[in-house]
Amino acid sequence: MQTFKIALTIVVALLLQMLLPNHLPFFRYIDLPLVVTVYFALQRAPVLGMVTGMIAGLGGDAVGGGILGVGGFSKTLIGYLVGAASVRLSLENPLARLSVVALASAGNTVLFVGLHQMLEQTLPFVSTWGAFGATIGWKVLGDTATSQILFVILDRVFPGQGAARRMLIKKRFYE
Repeated sequence: MQTFKIALTIVVALLLQMLLPNHLPFFRYIDLPLVVTVYFALQRAPVLGMVTGMIAGLGGDAVGGGILGVGGFSKTLIGYLVGAASVRLSLENPLARLSVVALASAGNTVLFVGLHQMLEQTLPFVSTWGAFGATIGWKVLGDTATSQILFVILDRVFPGQGAARRMLIKKRFYE
């Protein structure tokens, strides 16, 4: 049942990512599959974060067009790094989660653009360094703001995850 809910969450995020930028222009700076990947990576499971990132990234590449695999690679790497950090550090504090989303968003954007540049593909939002910096800033702002809402919703959809994380932290850091 848990796997089905995770898969459904990824599918809904991909559908919203595909539909909303057509109707809400500011939504192009929000990467819902990335926010979902970070949420599951923060569950103290690097493999879950990595698999979620791979599926969300490849799904985003498939529905969004572009080079198949670039988004999958960047989200897989981000999912693993966030998951590995959540195992070693206590990232339960809302401010820590917010900063993790901001770092993941900036890292994902840099990886995505870097891979496109390496494959000699042009992207319209990186014509100059200033435009690239502005894009990173807007993406970080959009993803962190969205994560605050989405994390509350996902905590209600997956209620056992929060309690399990808190017990792991108590056991690991306080005993």
